[in-house]
Amino acid sequence: MKKILLILATVLLFVFNLAIPTTVLSDGHPKPKEWKGKGEKIEFPSMPTLTFKDFLEGKKPNRKITIWGTLNFPANAPDKNVPVVVIMHGMGGINIWEEHWMNTLNSIGIATFMVDSNWARRKCKKDNNFKKAIQWCAAINRGMNRIIDGYGALELLSKHPRIDPTRIGCLGISLGARGCLYLNVKRFQKMWGTPGLKYAASVPIYPPCNVIFKEDDVITDTPIRIHVGELDTYFPFDTCVDYGERLRAKGKDVQVKVYPDAHHGFDVNPSSLFRGKTKMVMKGHNDGRCYYEENTEIPYELLEEGDVSIITQIGFNDWLASATEKDKKKIFKRLRGRHKKGWRVPQIQFDKSCISKSTTLAYNKDAAEEAEQLIREFFTSIFKL
Repeated sequence: MKKILLILATVLLFVFNLAIPTTVLSDGHPKPKEWKGKGEKIEFPSMPTLTFKDFLEGKKPNRKITIWGTLNFPANAPDKNVPVVVIMHGMGGINIWEEHWMNTLNSIGIATFMVDSNWARRKCKKDNNFKKAIQWCAAINRGMNRIIDGYGALELLSKHPRIDPTRIGCLGISLGARGCLYLNVKRFQKMWGTPGLKYAASVPIYPPCNVIFKEDDVITDTPIRIHVGELDTYFPFDTCVDYGERLRAKGKDVQVKVYPDAHHGFDVNPSSLFRGKTKMVMKGHNDGRCYYEENTEIPYELLEEGDVSIITQIGFNDWLASATEKDKKKIFKRLRGRHKKGWRVPQIQFDKSCISKSTTLAYNKDAAEEAEQLIREFFTSIFKL
C-alpha cells in the first residue's frame, strides 16, 4: 500500500512540475524535501511568500527571508569570467528536469546556479496570516516569488569573483519559467530588482503565459527564447505565442518555439520516476486554459478587507456589468471562501468552461533533442563561447 501511495504522490507532483524526491504523509500528500545536489550552496536574501496582489502593487513586507542556490562550475572552468545560468525550478522543487539542464549547460562550459525557491518557504503561515502551514505554500502566488528570487540571484552572482557579470542567463521550468520570463518586465524590475542589473539571456521552458499584466510588453533588451509543446494541456502554447507576438511588435528579440506532438514536460524522460512510463494522464482541476488579466478596475465596493484578488478572467468587467445580483453574490462568496488550508483564491473567475479535468505529461524524444540543441546554440551564441 505504501508503494502505491508513493507512486500516486509522485504522479500528482508532476502535474504541477512537482517531481521532487518525496516521502509520503499519512494523508497521501508528498512531503517537501531539500535538494542537495553537487556544487556550493550560497544563501541570499529574498521575500517571504507574497500574494499576487501584494506582488503586483510592490507592497514589501516588514521582513525578508533567506533562500539559497547551488553554484556548480563545469570541469576545468577558469578562475574568473565564467558565464552562468540561473535555473528556476517548477512548482514542487528540483528534480531530474532541472538536473538535466544543469548537466547540459555544465557540459558546454557554463556554470549553473540552481535556486531553491521552495524549501525556505515551506512553512508560510507567518507570511499571510494562514491558519496553518500548507504543503505547497511557496507556489500559491503561481510563481511570482520566482521573479524576486531571480533578481536576488542576479545581484548575488554579479558580485561573485569567478562569474562574468555580463554573462548571466536564466532558464526556467514550468512555474519557474514564469520567473525567467517576467523578470524581464521593467515594471517588476523597478519594484523588486536591483537598478542597473539585467539578465543577458532568458529561456523559459513551457511557462504559464495566460495572465496579461499591466505593462508586460515593456521589457529589457534581454533576448528571450520560449519553448512550448503544441499539445500542452497545462499551460497551452497559444498564450505564449500571443505574448511573443506582442513583444516582437515592440521590437524585442523574442522567439517562441512550438514543438509538434509535445506535451508538458516533453524535455526530459521521466521513466525513472514513473516506473518505466514516459506518458501520464492525470485527473485534477486545471485552469491553464483560462485567460486572466491584471484588473485595476474591479468595483472595490464589492470587495472586503483582506480580499487578495487583482487578477480576473478576461471579460470579467463586461460580465459583471450585466450579471444578476445572485451571480455576483456567488462569485464573491467564492472569492471570500477560505481555502481548507487557510488561503484565499488569487483570481476571480466567472466562466468555468475553460477548466479541464485532466493533464497530460509526456516525454517526446524528438522535441527534447531539438530543444537541447537549440538551447545549447542559444547560450553558446549569447555568451560567445
